[in-house]
Amino acid sequence: MGKRLLLVGLIVLSFAFYVQARPFHDLVPIKQDLVTFPMHIEDWQAADFQLSPGVLEQLRVSNYLMRDYRRDGESVNVYIGYYETQREGAQIHSPRHCLPGSGWVPTRHTTRTWQIDGQRPINLVEAVYQKDSFHEVFLYWYQMKDATITNEYLLKAQMVFNSLKYRRNDAAFIRLSAPVRTSVEDTVASLESFMADFVPLLDDYLPE
Repeated sequence: MGKRLLLVGLIVLSFAFYVQARPFHDLVPIKQDLVTFPMHIEDWQAADFQLSPGVLEQLRVSNYLMRDYRRDGESVNVYIGYYETQREGAQIHSPRHCLPGSGWVPTRHTTRTWQIDGQRPINLVEAVYQKDSFHEVFLYWYQMKDATITNEYLLKAQMVFNSLKYRRNDAAFIRLSAPVRTSVEDTVASLESFMADFVPLLDDYLPE
């Protein structure tokens, strides 16, 4: 079974490298510049942050948003990185690699599906990281066309599929995080409360 999964993974990666090398990707522009994303979402009020030129050079995003939303002592950091096409040197960076490289140590990592009434389900990663005495909860997912993805290998596979079928491999990385002040459960509940108001707005920005 392990050899079979390894073989499938190698095939997917081979196709991914092949697709990236082929010049048949259409650039898919974002619907609206993320800078116009609402600063006020229900009771949440935001403050913008700018990424440094060095970080932007590493990420090579086509468009991005970095904000803190606050309400009554709660805070949620939002990062959206959008790529109108993925190519060598300009691809989504996995938090599983970036966060440990910044000194954060994972203490929990699970995948699940989030959904509330009237909204489409979102497959996401729920992770807890620790740095010194601080703990942070992260909810994140990759979004390609109408798919929400939690696994880097599935992201590659979806990239291949979309490239071959739709001539596009645009993608977005959406990450929400909040510091743990009382308990992980309370922090997750706060993040999900924010998501209920935040997620419906994404359709006005990310291409279908």
